[in-house]
Amino acid sequence: GVYFSMNDGKLWQSLQLELPDTPIRDLVIKDNDVVIGTHGRGFWILDNIQPFRQFKDEMAKQSAVLFKPADAIRGVYDADIQYYLNEKLDTVTFEILDSNDNIIATHKGDKPKYKVDPNIPWWKRGGSTKPTTAIGMNNFSWDLRYPGASSFEGMIIWSARPERGPKAPIGNYKVRLTAGDYVETHDFKIRMNPNLKDITEKDLKEQFDLASKIRDKTSLANETVIKIRQIKSKLNDAKNKIPSSTYKNFINPFLKEISLIEADLYQVKNQSGQDPLNFPIKLNNRLASLRRSVENGDAKPTDGAYLVFDELSTELNMHLGKLNKILSSDLKKINQLLQKAGEKELAK
Repeated sequence: GVYFSMNDGKLWQSLQLELPDTPIRDLVIKDNDVVIGTHGRGFWILDNIQPFRQFKDEMAKQSAVLFKPADAIRGVYDADIQYYLNEKLDTVTFEILDSNDNIIATHKGDKPKYKVDPNIPWWKRGGSTKPTTAIGMNNFSWDLRYPGASSFEGMIIWSARPERGPKAPIGNYKVRLTAGDYVETHDFKIRMNPNLKDITEKDLKEQFDLASKIRDKTSLANETVIKIRQIKSKLNDAKNKIPSSTYKNFINPFLKEISLIEADLYQVKNQSGQDPLNFPIKLNNRLASLRRSVENGDAKPTDGAYLVFDELSTELNMHLGKLNKILSSDLKKINQLLQKAGEKELAK
């Protein structure tokens, strides 16, 4: 079996966990993992032994302990963060900060209400894990990504996951845990994948910068769709309070114009995950797919990626210009109609 000692061998404690009773022929510590070879039962690996290295007796008296995480390796290892809770809590909060102490990601955990579907393969799950709040040791994994693009309910996108943000560049970061009255912060680094050849940190920073710009344009397109749908919903709710002739001759043409812009930004015919087979993808999907292409691997963006980004940005600005022109022309009259109907006015 496997045993460990925290006091130079005065007391040995079992680290058997799920290891069967079997002879151990070899044991090595590789970076932050314990790897053993058994006689006839295969390999056994205990991941991330940072808590063993950092434990002090006084930690046992604390309400919580955040252990300093090992460095992450971009494209290989996410940021694996371990923490101890003296009692079960309703919630804990993790904040990821950059080198300037700007919060770039926030993850909250509460009592688990569901279990991951075992039928979903790991490579389809992705993303950061949800922080847990159980008594004892807990684990949270940050996927090294900044916040993703804005989205809306029912959005169907192919060849991209716009909700996932750009991959963080190489550099210094911090993680902060808030668990009740306990607050602790530790530094860690995101390092370069040592297997990369002829790729520099500057290349990956350039990749991150372009991916962030594409993310922002995707958000702008999606937020415009949300805005158009809010206008349409508001006017539909007030339909019976506006004279029918006015609605037919003024509101309906207005709704048709902004609906055309909505349909240019998003494929409104999509109702199921297979509909993009039948209906062409629109601007927000093309933007999101461009970011997927830019981040497909760790490398400097191609000249073509910048060219396509400029083309899509120009197209987005054209649609936004059309919408602003329509709103500048008609919104004042629409708000007057809504005001007479006793409804709240629309914001520009």
